[in-house]
Amino acid sequence: MSERLADIATTTILDHKMFGLEDVIGEGSGDFGNGWVNAGHHSLWVRTPYDNSDAVLRLEEWDGEPGSAPDDDLGPWDDVVAVSMEYVGQNETIAINQVTAGPQDSGFALSRPGRYHVRAACRNGREAQQAYLDVLARFDEADWNSEACRQMMDEIDIKEEFLIQFWPAESE
Repeated sequence: MSERLADIATTTILDHKMFGLEDVIGEGSGDFGNGWVNAGHHSLWVRTPYDNSDAVLRLEEWDGEPGSAPDDDLGPWDDVVAVSMEYVGQNETIAINQVTAGPQDSGFALSRPGRYHVRAACRNGREAQQAYLDVLARFDEADWNSEACRQMMDEIDIKEEFLIQFWPAESE
């Protein structure tokens, strides 16, 4: 049975409906094709169809493949995708690229360089978007930047969530 070696929970800005995880800064988001995850050589980019401003992001490293479905007892994931990427450890930690805001330190690093399998899971995007739309519907568009509207937006307690799990490719 595989063991989780490291994990961190943080938030990320969803600028242009995406964020990236980069070992080598500046690799770019590349072509998503028809999917929501794109793995570059040293990066992973995630996009969402929803116009949420931020999301909860959990990063995990495992010594082998984790269970077949990510399980955190917080409900089912809407989608799960598997890809792979190379980790060279160029930076102290994997950077979260927040597009316009640029790369931010995630506080998360993999234990050693090498090829990794990556499982990405997402949930609550649709629900978070609907919560934002419900608040906006209570105001005239001219008042969307008002203090009252911003306060109601800040009180929304549902966030889009992403779980990214890494494990060494040679552990198969």
